[in-house]
Amino acid sequence: MSNKVFISHGDIILDNVYDGDLNLIKQDGGGSNWNSLYNLSYMGENCYAIGTCGKDVEGDIAISSLKSHGVNVDLIRRDDISTNIMNIIIPKKSNLGDDSIIHSWYSPITNKRTLFFRDDLPINIPSSLEDKEIYVLLDKFETVNLDFINNLKNRKVCLDIGHVRFIEHFSKQYLTTFFQNGCLVQLNQNVAPLLYERLQIKTPFELFNLLDLDLLVITKGKKGASFIFKENNELVCIDKSPEVIAKVIDSSGAGDAFFATVIKEYAYADKIDSNFISHTFDIANENSRAVIGQLGSRRN
Repeated sequence: MSNKVFISHGDIILDNVYDGDLNLIKQDGGGSNWNSLYNLSYMGENCYAIGTCGKDVEGDIAISSLKSHGVNVDLIRRDDISTNIMNIIIPKKSNLGDDSIIHSWYSPITNKRTLFFRDDLPINIPSSLEDKEIYVLLDKFETVNLDFINNLKNRKVCLDIGHVRFIEHFSKQYLTTFFQNGCLVQLNQNVAPLLYERLQIKTPFELFNLLDLDLLVITKGKKGASFIFKENNELVCIDKSPEVIAKVIDSSGAGDAFFATVIKEYAYADKIDSNFISHTFDIANENSRAVIGQLGSRRN
């Protein structure tokens, strides 16, 4: 039995999915880090969710979604708060691009904000997990997340830097301190320019060296991804493009499925080389296609 466990930390989130006429057509668990954790559990890994949500119906649905595919939810604290909701609006057109789907922190019905990130998350894990090989998935970079990973030993930190709003308010010093905990970083190409500006660097190679990573992945939507790693003490960049472009029903969760696959392959790899990259990209791309070909951000 594997000694590896995969943990994510943060506010539990529910996705409300609307069509172009603003009809609510689906409710399911959401949040990039939770989608990735869900996918890892879907692939048979031992996964734990640590965070908070409300004692409401929305929290019930979000927790049930994680639990339904084997994520351990015993460490989720339920408080007298409203569960966070991400509002996803799918426009009325047949050919959806990567940026066609609207993700909003505000309800399209009431115009009230429905998503608030809290700083009072639980930061401890059970003693039964302390000696495990822990892989931590994070897509938020608040001080409470930093406190959490600093409490862990035997951990490898995997960061998904997927949106500018999660890094735009932080200083160079803070981002550097946080991100230097990372072993594996997935970076959306749209976020890269701001991150480079914040860290006062110009290239992904500088980022790799600054953070002393094992692997840096820069995703490019339908154009594929770039993988940067070190081989024989030299930096290597391999660009991969998908051979099959799937029809997009809902692009939500594609990057999360990709990230989860990369983490799983990384966790079990003997070394990172061109064979690892080719194998990992093919599987990650296949898993992403499975998500975008359906409604919702998680595989059914």
